Amino acid sequence: MHPWIRRTLIGLASLVLAAAATFAGVIAFSTPAEVPRLAAGDTLPGTEAWNRAEIPEVRRVAARDGAPLAYRLYPGRADRAVVLVHGSSGSSISMHKLAQALQQAGGTVYSISLRGHGGSGTVNGDVSYRQQLDDDLVDFVQAAGLIDPKIRRSLVGFSSGGGFVLRTASGPNRARFDDYLAISPFISQDSPTTRPASGGWVSVAAPRVVALTILDGFGLPWFQGLPVLRFATAAKPSENRTPVYSFRLAAGLQLARDWRAALGRIDRPTAVVVGGKDELFYAERYAPLFAELNPKVAVTVEPGFGHLDMVADGRACASVAQLWQRLQ
Repeated sequence: MHPWIRRTLIGLASLVLAAAATFAGVIAFSTPAEVPRLAAGDTLPGTEAWNRAEIPEVRRVAARDGAPLAYRLYPGRADRAVVLVHGSSGSSISMHKLAQALQQAGGTVYSISLRGHGGSGTVNGDVSYRQQLDDDLVDFVQAAGLIDPKIRRSLVGFSSGGGFVLRTASGPNRARFDDYLAISPFISQDSPTTRPASGGWVSVAAPRVVALTILDGFGLPWFQGLPVLRFATAAKPSENRTPVYSFRLAAGLQLARDWRAALGRIDRPTAVVVGGKDELFYAERYAPLFAELNPKVAVTVEPGFGHLDMVADGRACASVAQLWQRLQ
């Protein structure tokens, strides 16, 4: 081999090794930064006034892998089922006031804790693969006995849970529910509705996310259990709080990367509602976005309410319940 060819090959190999080392370093050392604590990140407003005797006990069904899926049941009409999904870092108990409002409006409400939260699954803040939350939802509907065609099924979710509602409404499991209601939904980091850092609520390990996304694009789901999101709460991991998300949990909650096309695919009765004073998202930008991407999705702005008010304030919860009734 000619010396200059050898030198060229050695140089190229050195560049590849250097790039690989840099890539590996990004994955290993890019972690979500600590976020200044938000008082609302530790507790919902008004919880001190809750009648704890009214909070249902946690029930469980088994997912296909045998792991528990936890939920709280608020009985109502047998033919009107609402599967209710909490927001980021929360659990079934955080949706108590909204669950009661939906119950009073006639629904039998199943307030679930997604895997990685509230005692569902096996590891706080993680799942086993990216599509596991989708599979868990299918498993829950079947295990809870909601496959009877006489039951009208609604999927309702808040914040990140609202994003999961839109993910389901636009995905392969869309026929599992008859209608969808997304409350103050997280759509995407690059959506015009999202404030920078979600209003200070979340820290993202962006370099690690990019690196893992590249690997995933090559069909290599490596290192996806590493943390990429940290929320502005001082709460420790528990059955009520999940302060850190892995890559695969965060990705499994969100709309597809082509989220604009995904929103355009929604074809079942779907509504979006957001508080006019939302601190995480730009409330006024939802209506123009959906008017552009899918005018069939109705958008309502409730003036005077902040982000957490939509699931904690009695008046906001009543408005959400009325909107759910109009979808029926």
